[in-house]
Amino acid sequence: MKYLRHISSLLFITILGFVFSGWNPPDEGMFPLSEIGGLNLKEAGLKIEVSDIYNPGGTSLIDALVKVGGCTGSFVSDEGLILTNHHCAFGYVAAASTVENNYLENGFIAGSQEKEIPAEGLTCLITQSYEDVSERVLAAADGKEGVERINAISDARKAIIKEAEQEVGIKAEVAEMFVGKSYVLFRYQTILDVRLVYIPPRSLGEFGGETDNWVWPRHTGDFSFLRAYVSKDGKPAKYSKDNVPFEPKKFISVNPNGVKEEDFVFMLGYPGRTFRNMPAEFLRYHEEVFLPFIQQLYASLIKKYEELGSADPALALQLASTIKGLANTEKNFRGKMLGMRRIDLTAKKFEEEKAMKEFIASDKDMAAKYEGLFESIKEAYKTHFELTGKQRTAGVFANFMGSVDLVMFMNGYMKSKTLPDEKRDKIFRAGNESELMDEVNKLFANLNREVDVQTFTTLVENAGKYPDMRSWSVIEAFFEHIDSKKSAASFYEMLFDESELLKKDSFIEVMKMSPEDYDNFDDPMLKYYRAFKKESDDISNKVKEADGRLNVLLAKYTAVKAEFQQKKFIPDANSTLRLTYGYIKGYTPADATYYKPKTTISGLIDKGKTGNPDYKLYKALEEEYLKGNFGRYYDEELEDLPVAMLYNMDTTGGNSGSPVLDATGRLIGLNFDRAFEATINDYAWSQAYSRSIGVDIRFILWVVEKVGKADNLIKELGV
Repeated sequence: MKYLRHISSLLFITILGFVFSGWNPPDEGMFPLSEIGGLNLKEAGLKIEVSDIYNPGGTSLIDALVKVGGCTGSFVSDEGLILTNHHCAFGYVAAASTVENNYLENGFIAGSQEKEIPAEGLTCLITQSYEDVSERVLAAADGKEGVERINAISDARKAIIKEAEQEVGIKAEVAEMFVGKSYVLFRYQTILDVRLVYIPPRSLGEFGGETDNWVWPRHTGDFSFLRAYVSKDGKPAKYSKDNVPFEPKKFISVNPNGVKEEDFVFMLGYPGRTFRNMPAEFLRYHEEVFLPFIQQLYASLIKKYEELGSADPALALQLASTIKGLANTEKNFRGKMLGMRRIDLTAKKFEEEKAMKEFIASDKDMAAKYEGLFESIKEAYKTHFELTGKQRTAGVFANFMGSVDLVMFMNGYMKSKTLPDEKRDKIFRAGNESELMDEVNKLFANLNREVDVQTFTTLVENAGKYPDMRSWSVIEAFFEHIDSKKSAASFYEMLFDESELLKKDSFIEVMKMSPEDYDNFDDPMLKYYRAFKKESDDISNKVKEADGRLNVLLAKYTAVKAEFQQKKFIPDANSTLRLTYGYIKGYTPADATYYKPKTTISGLIDKGKTGNPDYKLYKALEEEYLKGNFGRYYDEELEDLPVAMLYNMDTTGGNSGSPVLDATGRLIGLNFDRAFEATINDYAWSQAYSRSIGVDIRFILWVVEKVGKADNLIKELGV
C-alpha cells in the first residue's frame, strides 16, 4: 500500500513559523524536519545535498528511520533489516528466552529469514507526515482554565488522533512542541510483525554493565539486528508465517571504512524529552524533589529485585528487563543531579529570569502584558512540590505490579460492557474473545506474588521516609483489615490469599458479572484498589489544575523569552523526528584529563582481565582477537580494531539506536549512550562536556562476520 506524503516545504514554513523565522542555529540543537532546509550543513561538512537527508517531495534518508519502541532504528537493507541497540531489543529478547534456551545470555543468530523469531509485542513506526493542528487544539481550550483547560486540550488531541487513525495502518500522535502554543499531528506507518535476526550475547551487547553505564571510555557492542514484516499485500499484520519482509522506501548504506577524529557526522532519530525551554522553578522542582525521589525509590527497587532473582534463574530472567530499565534511569538521575550542582544550573536560570523581569519592567507595554508572570509560575509549581511523593508512588503502584494490572484490566473490561460495541477498545469488542483470553493469560503469566509483595513493601517503606506521605489516606487504607502493628508485606500477602481477582479461574468467573454486580462486589484487592484509585484521582486532578494554569503561563514565558533573547529557539525534544550534527571529538571531563574519542578491542580485552563481573569476555570474541583476525576492519591509525566512538552531537533518551552518519550519509556507527557529564543534556547542552557515545560500525561488522559467522547478513548489508 502506498501512503500519501502530506509534508511540503510550504507546510513546514507554516508549522511553527513564528518560532523559527529569522533564527540562526546555535552550537546545539535537535532540529525538527522543518529546520533541516535552513541549516548550513554544507559549511559544517556535509558532502551530499540537504535534500538527500530530507526531501518533502521524494525519497530521502528520513524514509529509512524507524521508531523501535522507545528507541530509534534504521533500515539497512531493502528487505526490512533494522539496526538498533541491544538494549532496545533487550526486553523482547528476554521475553523470547527460557532458562534452557537463553537468547539473552547466549545470543541469537537466525542464519536465514525462515529461522527469525518474533519480538513479541514490539511495534515499529515510520514517520509519514505531520501537520500543524495548533489552531484546532487551542480553540478547544479557549476561555478554559485549570483542569478544564487540560482536559479540553487532551480531548482535542485524542479526537484528532482518532480521525487520523481511520486510515488503515496509520498510528498517530499530537505532539506538544511548545507548551500552550503549538501542537503538531504526526502520522506513522505501523509495523506489527518484528523479528529477531542477530542478537549478540549479553556479555557483548551489555559489556561493562552498570560499571560502564553512562561512562566513557566504553567498549560495549550495543547493537542488534531485527527485521520488519508485513502481509503479502504490504499492509501491517501481526506475526504470521505468511508475512513477507517489509520493503522500505529507503535504506541506509553502510560505510565499512569508518571515520576519523574531527570528521563531520550527523544523526537522525527520535530523542525523548528535554526541558531546556522550561522556567527556573521547573529546574528547582527537578533538582530538589523529582530527581532525588525517583533515584532513591528506584535504587530500593533494584536492590529488592536483585535479591529476589539471585536464587531463582527463571525469575531473574523475568526481572532482567525491569532491573535494567530501573538501573539506567537511577544512574542517569544521579548524573543529572551531579551535573546541575556542578554548573549551578538552577541558580543561573534564576539569574536569567531576574534579568527578564527587569526587561519586562523597562517597557510599559511589556509590563502590562507580563506583569506577575514569574510569581504566577512559582505559585503553580507549588502543587508539584507538595504532591510529588504521592504522585510518583501512585505511578509506580500502577506500573510495576501485576496484581494492579489485573484489577485495572478488569475495571476496563467492566466499563466496556456499559458502552456500545463500536465504542469499546478493540480487545473488548464482540468477536475478539480469543484475543481477550490471550491477554488474560498473559497478565497471569506476568503475575508473581513474591515480586508484588516485595514491591509493595518497598514502596510503603519509601513513602514512610517523607513526612507528607505519612498522612496519605491510601496508605492507611492498606492496613484497614489488619492489625496496624503488622507489616506491609503481611497485608499484601492477605490480598493474594483472599482476593478472587488474583486467582485465574475466579478472575474468569468475575468477568461474567454484570457491571452493576461488579460495582457491589466485595473483594479485598478491589477494595484496596478503589481506595488507591480515589486518592490517585484526587492527586491527578490537583496536578491537572496546576498544569492548566502553567499551560497558559508557559506560553507567555516562551514568548517573553524570545523577545528578551532577541532570537528564536527550537522546541524541546518530544520523541518526534529530529536531526543533530557535530564532529568526532574527545573532551576534558576533569583537570589534566583528556579523553580520546575512540576505544579499541585491546581496551575491551584489558577490561576483561580485571575480574570485574561486568567485564565478562565472550569466549568466541576473545578467540578471534587472539588470532588477530581483524581483516578489513582494522584501523591503521589506531593500530587496532575500533570499538566505540565519541562525538559532540546533541542527543538524549530516544536517540538510542540512532544511526551515526558520515558526510556522505553512510552509516558509520550506532548511538547508544552519553558520557556521565552529558546526562544533564536534558536541561542544558555544552560544547565542553556534552558528548554522546556510539559503537563503531567496524566493530559491529567484525562481530557479525568474524565472531558470529553470519555471512548472510554481511552479504545483505552489501559490504
